[in-house]
Amino acid sequence: MKLQPDVKKELVHIGTGCAAGTVVLVAGWALASALGAPFGFGWDVPLSAVLGALAAWLNFFGLAVTLQKVTASADEAKGRSLICTSELYRKLGLGLFLIVMIVIPVFNWVAAAIPLLFPQTTIFVMYALRRTPSQNKGGEA
Repeated sequence: MKLQPDVKKELVHIGTGCAAGTVVLVAGWALASALGAPFGFGWDVPLSAVLGALAAWLNFFGLAVTLQKVTASADEAKGRSLICTSELYRKLGLGLFLIVMIVIPVFNWVAAAIPLLFPQTTIFVMYALRRTPSQNKGGEA
């Protein structure tokens, strides 16, 4: 299945948002740790944050591919079933990811869990900053 151009564009937006969020998370964690926060900063924090951002992006990728398949299909019942199945497997995948992050002591589970919110945050920021011509009245920017 070939991804549609709009789907590719949104995947790039979400990837960029996840990457930017990861940089902010790691920098903020390092700064808080340097200022005496009770949690430490080590190589486990950036590693866990990157893995969390990757898991979040892959989850969004799975959603995008599923929705593209559903819109290409004419069968509404099959589409609903596909969406429900996709949601179940994506949630189970994220749950398994978090369990692995918690069980294996090499990872920092908090640093891995926070990036799971980055796609929603990215969508919110994109929606808040996006302006359409109808919102621009009187030629003001």
